[in-house]
Amino acid sequence: MPRPITIEDVLAFKIANDPQLSPDGSRVACIVTVTDAAANTYQAHLWIVPVDHGSPLQLTTARGKDTWPRWSPDGTRLAFISDRSGDKQVWVIAADGGEARQVTSGALSPSEVAWSPDGRWLAVVGKPPRPAAGAAESDVRVISRLRYKNDGEGFWDGKWKQVLVLPADGGEARQVTQDECDHTNPAWSPDGRWLAYAANPNPDADLTNIADIWVIPSEGGAPPRRLTGSIGPAGQPAWSPDGTRIAFVGHDNASRGATNAAVWVVPASGGAPVCLTRSLDRSADHHVLTDVRAHPGAGGLAWAPDGSRVFFMHGEGGNTQIASVAVADGAVRPETAGDHELIGCSLDRAARRVACIESDPLTPGEVAVRDLGRGPGPLRRISDWNGPLLRTLALSVPERFQCAGPDGWPVEGWALRPASAAPGARYPTVLEIHGGPHAAYGNAFFHEFQLLAASGYGVIYTNPRGSQGYGQAFTAATRHDWGGKDYEDLMRAVDYALETFPWIDPDRLGVAGGSYGGFMTNWIVGHTQRFRAAVTMRSISNAYSQWGTSDLAYQKGFWEYPGDPWECPGFYLERSPITYVRQVRTPLLILHSETDLRCPIEQAEQLFVALKKQGTPTLFVRFPGESHDLSRSGQPKHRVERLRHILAWFGTYLAPGPGQGETAASARRREGVPAGE
Repeated sequence: MPRPITIEDVLAFKIANDPQLSPDGSRVACIVTVTDAAANTYQAHLWIVPVDHGSPLQLTTARGKDTWPRWSPDGTRLAFISDRSGDKQVWVIAADGGEARQVTSGALSPSEVAWSPDGRWLAVVGKPPRPAAGAAESDVRVISRLRYKNDGEGFWDGKWKQVLVLPADGGEARQVTQDECDHTNPAWSPDGRWLAYAANPNPDADLTNIADIWVIPSEGGAPPRRLTGSIGPAGQPAWSPDGTRIAFVGHDNASRGATNAAVWVVPASGGAPVCLTRSLDRSADHHVLTDVRAHPGAGGLAWAPDGSRVFFMHGEGGNTQIASVAVADGAVRPETAGDHELIGCSLDRAARRVACIESDPLTPGEVAVRDLGRGPGPLRRISDWNGPLLRTLALSVPERFQCAGPDGWPVEGWALRPASAAPGARYPTVLEIHGGPHAAYGNAFFHEFQLLAASGYGVIYTNPRGSQGYGQAFTAATRHDWGGKDYEDLMRAVDYALETFPWIDPDRLGVAGGSYGGFMTNWIVGHTQRFRAAVTMRSISNAYSQWGTSDLAYQKGFWEYPGDPWECPGFYLERSPITYVRQVRTPLLILHSETDLRCPIEQAEQLFVALKKQGTPTLFVRFPGESHDLSRSGQPKHRVERLRHILAWFGTYLAPGPGQGETAASARRREGVPAGE
């Protein structure tokens, strides 16, 4: 008989990422990450999944994290990045198995690798050591760069990501790029003579989100040529089969970070870029959040062999889908359909098949494929790593709903009923709020939500304005209005859920969220008393002080906010939850990572002291050594402890289990008491 999901189950899942379809379309290489509980870390290995016949094969087994698998053009080898030797290096292994061979050395810290069309060379993104300054070593940091820290990476090490080229069999690498900036996404031209990449060598780059597409001879010896106009972020270049054009993903910064990413094409010899997906009011990227993987990728772009179409991933409400766009007229054709989250988008050489990782609310993701050219439809799953565990669990199926926001805009949401709900009973229910704000919830697996449902709670989760997947105007609608109509969207969603789902107990509501969702949790408890308990995670409490302590918040004043703190101090204070702390009566659990550089822990410290001083029930839990991504990729023991604190807090203030409306007989059955007692 299926059992309830547990906290520890979050560490039992096998998490697949970065699917790569072989050139002939017969096999999919991917990364599968598993928990190493004894070492309190994770192991990641390469797997090969046959598309039509046979079982998945684990290709690498060495302890460490193997990432970034890429097929050689002839499909006989895979290049990948691994830390198995103690630091990150590029390795190559035969696709049929055998010993992997290390092809880079030194403190290069590679992060990307790409094969040349003839299979003889590898383009690698790495950080070559800078020439020694000759001064004595010091642990003192002298800061001159504006963006001198980055969440999950720490302080900038003073080295730039460069593109290097080396023989695929190993040998001396030559550095192709030289500018003092990061160079990413290298892509070879079909004839192997050129490399395209993304970079911004402008000295003021840290004040912008701009990156341009550049091309440079693969042998070096000539300066790079810029192909785009420095108007917004551009990346993921992909050469057309005839080498005359380059497709890329980017936008024109019309709404800064809230702008839909689009598919563009630019002549490789120079000329004006053309936006192909202008008619598609959706973003060409991955936007759905979960707690089982951090920052999954959209997989880049792929051309049809005749150069007529470009394939890409885009958001569509709570789903991600694959589509293609005609280069001639910008007509967008859907290639997949279904309620799912797709991760990665990899096509074979003939563009006849696509491979993805497919997740939905009942599975954290398996390799799936679809043959193209038959119209949109479901994918076919070809792996089942998590099936044996999932078939033992009693999971809850979310019920989709849609309500109207304060100005009539539709707001999509889902309600998750407690797994063992009894007819006629009412249950405490938690409103969960996503981060971003320009991300989204959707048809993806969320362990925390299933855990709450298994523990006797309902869950409401929605996509208020600011969320991706519903069009440019909807995504950009939080501008200058954090805590405004987005707050109203959330409250209207709760009202609608109360009217629609009779199992929700209106007197036992909780609220929880992380990052922007933590901001909104803090905002909510300062503006209403309708929630009996709250959990705020990696949150924002003081927009004024976050501005200069975060790795990115200093950019809010360019568009999201009406200016910098000294230009509009009243706005920063008005839209800071801590301004309303005297109105907070809701018991609030504060969870925060000590090395969170996106929302620094001083945000939690201020909130805790304010609540403690005024006597509001609160508890402050600090997680050492963790970044903003604690819930998704933090140390296994910390992810477990985080969930324990959430359940304990709601258990104290919301009392899980049936409430008003439960009959005496159903209560006895729930408690296992024989009839008649």
